This record gives sequence, C-alpha cells and structure tokens, in this order.
Amino acid sequence: MSSASSRTSHRALSIGAFVVGLAVVAWVASGFVGTSAFALGMTLLIGAVYLAGAWELRRFGQTTAALDTALGSVPQPLTALADWLPRVPEGLRNAVRQRIEGERSAFPGLVLTPYLVGLLVMLGMLGTFLGMVVTFKGAVFALEGSADLNAIRSALAAPIKGLGLSFGTSVAGVATSAMLGLMATLTRRERTQSLRALDVLAATTLRPFSAAHQRHQSFEALQRQAEAMPAAAQHLQTLIEQMERRSQQLDEQLLARQAEFQREAAAAYTQLARSVERSLIDSLAASTRAAVDSLQPVVQQAMSGVAAESARLHEGVSAAVQAQLTGLSARFEATTATVADTWTRALAQHEASSQCLIEANVQGLQQQWQHTSEQADARQQAVLQALERTANTLAERSNEQSRRHMDDVSRLVAQAEALVQARADSEKTWTQQHGQRMDELAALWRSELQALRHDEAARGEAAVQRLGELQTALGSQLATLGQALEAPMARLMQTASEAPKAAAEVIAQLREQMGRLAERDNETLGERAELVGQIGGLLQQVQQTTGEQRAAIESLVGSATEVLDRVGRQFADTVGAQAGRAEAMAEQAAANASQLASLAESFQQGTQQLAGSHEQLVQSLQKVEDAIGQSLARSDEQLAYYVAQAREVIDLSISAQQGIVEDLRQLRSKS
Repeated sequence: MSSASSRTSHRALSIGAFVVGLAVVAWVASGFVGTSAFALGMTLLIGAVYLAGAWELRRFGQTTAALDTALGSVPQPLTALADWLPRVPEGLRNAVRQRIEGERSAFPGLVLTPYLVGLLVMLGMLGTFLGMVVTFKGAVFALEGSADLNAIRSALAAPIKGLGLSFGTSVAGVATSAMLGLMATLTRRERTQSLRALDVLAATTLRPFSAAHQRHQSFEALQRQAEAMPAAAQHLQTLIEQMERRSQQLDEQLLARQAEFQREAAAAYTQLARSVERSLIDSLAASTRAAVDSLQPVVQQAMSGVAAESARLHEGVSAAVQAQLTGLSARFEATTATVADTWTRALAQHEASSQCLIEANVQGLQQQWQHTSEQADARQQAVLQALERTANTLAERSNEQSRRHMDDVSRLVAQAEALVQARADSEKTWTQQHGQRMDELAALWRSELQALRHDEAARGEAAVQRLGELQTALGSQLATLGQALEAPMARLMQTASEAPKAAAEVIAQLREQMGRLAERDNETLGERAELVGQIGGLLQQVQQTTGEQRAAIESLVGSATEVLDRVGRQFADTVGAQAGRAEAMAEQAAANASQLASLAESFQQGTQQLAGSHEQLVQSLQKVEDAIGQSLARSDEQLAYYVAQAREVIDLSISAQQGIVEDLRQLRSKS
C-alpha cells in the first residue's frame, strides 16, 4: 500500500516539475516575442529539448508501470517461467529472466535524458555567451563612437538589452535542466522500487527458477541418485536373476513341450503307420478272399454244370443209340424171314438208291454237326474272352485300387513330411527370433548401461564444475560452508567414481548371462536337430513300411492274376476236353446213319442246355463282378475312414503345435 502511494506521489511530483519547467520556458519565450528573434529561437530550442526528455521519461515510466503490473500478477503457483514472462514488457524480458536466474545483469535505463539535462544547461550558457557578445560589441561601439554622455547612454542601451537576452536563455536552460533532472530522478526511483520488488519475488516466489536453486536441486538430486545407486544396482541384479530364472523356466518348459510333442508325434505316426498297414493288408486280403471265394464257387459250378451236361448228353446219346440198335436188331430179326426174299429181290434195286440216300443224310448230318460244333466253339470262345476280360478288369481294378492306396499313403507321408518340415521351420524361425530378441535386449541393456554411465559421469563432472565455480565465486564467504560440505563431497566423488565400476561389473555379469543363454540356445538347437533326425528316421521307416506294403500288394495282385490265369486255362482245357468228347460221340453217331436224326435232336437239346449253363455262368460272373465291386466299395470306404483318421491325427498334431506356439507367445508376452 505504501509503495503504491509513493508511486502516486512521485508521479504527481513529476507532473508538477514538468509543468513548472514548461511554464518557465513559456514565460521566457513570451519576453522575447517581438524583441529578439534569436533569443526566441534559442528558447524554443530549449523547450523542444525539454519536451524530448519528458517524452523519454514518460516512455520509461510506462515501462516501469507495466513491470509493476506484471510483478503484481504473478500466478500462485507458477509452474513455468515462460507462462509469466510474456506479461513483462518486451524490452525488459531478457533482463528480468537473467535477474530471476541469479545473474546480476543491468536493466535498460534512460538513454537521452542524462545528455539532454546537460544539453539544456549548455544551451542556456550558449544564450548567455551570445548575449554577452552582443553586449560587449555595443559597449565598445558606444565608447568608441561618441564622447557625449547622452550619446553614450543611448549607445549603452543596446548592450543592456543583450544582457537581458543572455540571462533570459540561461534562466530557461537552467530551469528546464533542473526540472528534467528532477523528473529523471523520480523515474529512476520508481524503477529502483520495481527492481527491489523483482528481487523480492526472485528470492521467494520465483526462486525455483533461479540458477542457484537449480544447482541446489541438482546437488540434492546427485546426492539422492548416489544414495539410490546401490539400491538400483541391487534391483538390477535382482532383475537379472529373475530373467535368468525366467529363461531357465522357459527352457525347461520348451524342452518338456518338445519331448511331449516328440512322444505324441512318434505315437501318432506309429499308430497311423500301423493303422494304414493293417487297413491295407486287411482290405487287400479281404478283397482277394472275396474275389477267390466269389470266383471259386462260380467256376466250380460252371465246370460241374458243363461236366454234368456233357455226361447227361453222353448218356442220352448212348442210350438212344443203344435203344435204336436194339430195336433195329429185333425188327431186323423178325422181318428177316418174311422179307428176306423181298429184300433179296429188292436189295439189288434199292441198294443203289439207299446208298445214295445214306450218303446224302450223312453229309447233311455232318454239315449240321459241324455247324453246331462251330457255334458251340464260338460261344465257348466268347465265354473264355468274357472271363479273360473280367479277370483283366479285376486285375486292373485291383491295380488301380492299389495305386490309389499307394497314392493316398504317399500323400499322407508327404503331408507328414510337410508337417514335420513346417514344424522344423517354425522352430528354426522361433529360435532365430528368440536369438535376435535376446541380442536386441542385450544391446539395449548395454546401450542403457553405457548411457547411464555417461550420464552419471557427465552429471558428476557438471556437478564438480558447478561446485568449483560456486566456490570460486563465493570465495571466503562460503569457506565455512565448503568445510562443512567437504566430507559429503568426498563421499559423492567416491560414489561417482564407484558408479562406473558398478556399471562395468553389471555389464560383465550381463555378458556372462548372455554367454550362458547362448550356450543353452545352442544346446536347444542341438536337441532340436536330434529331434529332426529322429523324425527323419521315423519317416524313413514309414517309407520302408510303405515300400514293403507296395511289394506285398504287388505280390498279391500277381498271385491273383496267376490264379485267374490258371482258372482260365483249366476252363479252356475242360471245354476242349468236352469238345473232344463231343467230337468222338459225333463220330460214333455217324457210324449209325439211321440214328443220326434222333442223335441230332438230343444234341440240340444238349446244346440248348449248354447255352443255359453258359447264361448261368455269365450271371454268376456278373454276381462275382458285383461282389468285387462291393468289396472295392468297402475298400474305398475303409480307405476313406483311414484317411479321415489320419486327418484327425494330423489336425490333433497341428492343434497341439498351435497350443505350444500359443503358450510360447503368452510366455514371451509375459516376459
């Protein structure tokens, strides 16, 4: 309140002094109006200089008032000096910042006013000197120009006026200089009060922004940091131990999961190979047994039918021939006596005609028998060709089924190899990523420790340098404080010198830990290589088993082909034998020309029965083909079932691997 009242009184006094000085200039100038243009000009020049000084003082006072306003509006609390400095006038910001920071810098002061104060005095003296020159010239002219007293008086009037000129400008100059000096003094006093208020704020409210306070805080921070360094080193050592334990746990979990995966994969592949082997062997054995079982009764039935028909035909022909011969013998014996003469007489007549008729009948029967034999041979050949085609079709289907089985097994093996390769690639990729991350982590630790060491060294050097400067600047006034701080500074220097050693020890420990981790990673890679080798051996065993199965399938197919060929040959031999027997019977029937008609009829019936038996054989072969188709369908269903089981095993393996990868990701994210 007192400072505000003093500023108000100073401002009022400055205004009064300005008015007084301006009034003196106006009074002196009014005295020279119409009398002396030179004196009037000098007075106006003095007034202009006075106004220029007053204008500078006004600007200076406005700056001081703005500074007072800024000092009175400091926010509480002030977080940043830059938030308050824009309120300070632009010309004083740098000086105010330096004053707050503790540097005793000079504030901008009055530039022209001190010079103008002296200039006003010099202008007044210049007017005085000019007036005295005019006075002395007039006096010399009056004394030299006339000896009369009245003339001398009139001549001395002009020099007296010159004295008025000289003393009038002196009064104006001295008065304005005095008033301008008074106003400058009052303005400087206001500025001094403002600077005192700034010093008070710099020592209280604005002290956190001073360099001394910051040095003190830096010193305290260094002390706290030096005190916290052992705890930080201990915490870092604990962190390293935790990371080592975590790495050991990860390695153990990884090894356990690898062993579990190896066991599961080996069991799954072994079970898959066994199931595929069993399914192939069972399906091929069942197919072969079904084909043999289906063909054997049909062939036996066909052969028995053919044999039975041939036997019946032979018996029928023999019985018919025997009956005819018996009847003929009886009738010949009965009528021999009665017609002996008739036959004797007509024998000569009919002998030629009977001989011709018999020859014609024999030729016709022979042609009919040959035609029937050719038809039977054609039908038997067609049956043999159908059997061969059926056997070839069965062999081709069996081969195709075997090839499909082998292709499916090859695909399963290829999928297993791709799965193992993908697993090995994923393990290799994870190992590389893990190594890269560990290298990055080690590099990050090294860089952080190096930066920490450099920062500690830089801070220690900066603290030592600042303390040295502070001791040099304060000198003897802080000698006692220096003696009191000698022991803490010695401990601080010792701690600062021990900090790089501790950092070097930590780096050495980190290097040892990284070396052990690298050795463990190499061991893990070796174990994974062994695992890949075991999986390769398992694949080789699977391939060997597949080759053996392929050889077994080929041998089974060959044996089935041989069986079918042997059955075909037996059937052809049987048909040939039956044809031979039929030809023998035809030769026997040709011996008796009279019974050829009945023999032809009976043979035609036998041929029809043989055609029926052939049709039954074709139907039986169709049933065999249907049975083989059903067995192939069952084999396809079994193979599809085994493929589905293999897919389920592969899906389970993939899901297990995904679970392992997900667990590893979770462990990595946790770490």
